[in-house]
Amino acid sequence: MPKVRFGDQTINFVEKGIGEPVILLHGVGLDHTMWKQQIDYLSMNHRVIAYDMLCHGESEKTSEHYELIHFVDQLLMLLDGLTITKAHLIGFSMGGMVAQLFGVLHPDRVQSLCFMSAVANRTKAQQEAVLNRVKQVEQEGHLVTIDEAISRWFNEHYMKSNPEIIQSIKNKLKENDPLAYLKAYTVFANADQELWGKLEQINQPTLIMTGEADVGSSPVMATQMHERIKGSELVIIPSIRHMLPIEGADIVNQVLDSFIKKHCSHL
Repeated sequence: MPKVRFGDQTINFVEKGIGEPVILLHGVGLDHTMWKQQIDYLSMNHRVIAYDMLCHGESEKTSEHYELIHFVDQLLMLLDGLTITKAHLIGFSMGGMVAQLFGVLHPDRVQSLCFMSAVANRTKAQQEAVLNRVKQVEQEGHLVTIDEAISRWFNEHYMKSNPEIIQSIKNKLKENDPLAYLKAYTVFANADQELWGKLEQINQPTLIMTGEADVGSSPVMATQMHERIKGSELVIIPSIRHMLPIEGADIVNQVLDSFIKKHCSHL
C-alpha cells in the first residue's frame, strides 16, 4: 500500500482511477477502508485517494498533542507529496471538520468541498454528551464505547441485514491504538466551536449532506452550515442515520458523482 513520508511522518493511502483528484477523509476511529464503496464507484470517473488521518490506521500516531490544524497540515502534506494542485475534498464526520478548516486556510488548493455527516455548532447538551464520551474513553478505554457508537451510526434493520459489515466496523474500532484514539476523539469533541465562526469564509462550491435520522450530525446542523456557506447545496438523505457512506452508499455515490462532475475544472 502506498505511503507518503515527510521526515518522520508517514501518511498511508490508497489510490484508484484517473481524472480530477478526489480526496476522501474518514471519521474518527475509522480509516480509509470505510470508503470502499465510494472508491469503487467514483474511481470510474475520477482519481480517488483515501488516506488514514493522524492517529488512525497506519498513519502517524506519535505526537504528544493534536489540534485540528495538525490534521489540516497532514492533508496539505498529502497533496504536496502527490503533487496535487487542487482536489475535491469529501470529509465524513471528523473528516468533515478537517475539510472545513482546510477550505478556510487553503482555498487555492480546493476544487470543491463536501461535508458529509459533519458536526457544527453543537448545543450545550450535545457538547456535554460528546465530552462525557471523551471522559468515558479516558477512564474505561475506547472498547466500552463501540456498541453505543454502532447503534448511533446504523439503523437496526441494516444491522440485522448486514452482520458482516457491522462486525467489520466493530473490528476496525477495536483495532485503534487507545491513546491515539483518545487524542483524535478529543479533537473531534472540541473542534466544532473553533470552526463555527469561520464557515462564512468558505467560498468554494460546497455540498452539505447528512442523514435524516442522524442525531449527532443532525439535519439542523447541516442546515445551519448551509445557511452560513454562501451558495452551498444541502442534501438530507431520508431515513439514514450517521453512516451515510456505507448504509446509504447507492444514493450517496450518485449525489457525490453528480456534484463533482458539475464542479470539475475542465467542464
